[in-house]
Amino acid sequence: MACVVFEKQNETIHFYPIPKCPLTEILQNEDYRSFTLDAAESWVGQLTVDISQDNMIGMGGFKTAHPGWLTLTPPPISGFGSVSRHEIVVKRPFHQVYPHGVSQGPFKIGRFPVADELPKLFKEANVLYWASSLLQLTYDFIDRRLASSCPPPSPIPRVRFVEAGLALAFVQGPAAASKPGSKTCPIHACYLLEELIDGGDDAFLKFIHNTDANPLLDELDYGYDLAVFFSFTQHVQYVKTGGLAFISDYQGITGLLTDPQILTDPYDIFGDGNIEVAVTMFEEQHICNDYCEWAGLEKYISLDEAVETHDS
Repeated sequence: MACVVFEKQNETIHFYPIPKCPLTEILQNEDYRSFTLDAAESWVGQLTVDISQDNMIGMGGFKTAHPGWLTLTPPPISGFGSVSRHEIVVKRPFHQVYPHGVSQGPFKIGRFPVADELPKLFKEANVLYWASSLLQLTYDFIDRRLASSCPPPSPIPRVRFVEAGLALAFVQGPAAASKPGSKTCPIHACYLLEELIDGGDDAFLKFIHNTDANPLLDELDYGYDLAVFFSFTQHVQYVKTGGLAFISDYQGITGLLTDPQILTDPYDIFGDGNIEVAVTMFEEQHICNDYCEWAGLEKYISLDEAVETHDS
């Protein structure tokens, strides 16, 4: 099992990075439709996780985030895990455990069995896989527009999603040797490993929520201009996918994003945070901005704009 020393948990892992794949290739090749564990593109390594409550980076509705350090053997030439004890974020799904007969108030963090944990993290990895492709599709559209039209209303921000991958931690020592006929799984834990976003809570922003197709920030807030740009990217993705999908829950810092959601219609296929009705309502919610006009996108009249026009 994992070795725990002073609330530092040490694991021997197999690490599977989430690749970057153009959306056209994903759609043309069924083998690329979802993130898979590719043994040819994996690494053996050591993972250290700071599991102390005091040092926890954060807790969302589905996952906890902890400081961690990753060493891969041999290390990649560049990028994620290319240095020894690479400082990273370690995420893991959880459920709330209350005292018997109680359903609210203080709770303990419970972990899922591996058979339940792995599918949950596969969904998270798949969202990052598709979100990176959708964002690249958007920049391909923007770059073509830049080459063939007048300058944009404001400089085009260049952002990306964190580098990430799945880590499978294996049982070590005598417990790893299963008896003949045993169905014991040698994997005892799964983790989503992500590139660390520097800056702390003060720099971290949520730009657009998954229940609305417009900036979450107010006009005078820091990051509002970037939120407007993200609203435009949703419009591009909505058009380019024929009204089927776009990225939401844009959050992170001004150049690096994490924990996206992909909203889809007619089915919620990407995870628990995806809200199908948000896609159905996109044209009624989205308020077109100067980027949308510059890109020549069809102008949608939102419900708010329609009410204002009627009142005037």
